[in-house]
Amino acid sequence: MPALIHCGTGEKQSSKDRKMRMLSPQPFKVAEIFQENIKGKSIILVDDIYTTGRTFFHAADCLFENGAKSIETFSISR
Repeated sequence: MPALIHCGTGEKQSSKDRKMRMLSPQPFKVAEIFQENIKGKSIILVDDIYTTGRTFFHAADCLFENGAKSIETFSISR
């Protein structure tokens, strides 16, 4: 089970232009079973493609709001 649950509109980032991506609202929430495990932890986020970075920013914001200590990112391609 993933720690982050996508609760957005379901519209793919690839179907949006840069401006639309940057204006997109927070699409993530932390799965309830992970909420206590995130507090005070260092986390690595992995994504396949880094385009605008918006997915990473949204994911990191969500995790920080739930108590993450630090977040590093890794993407396969840019």
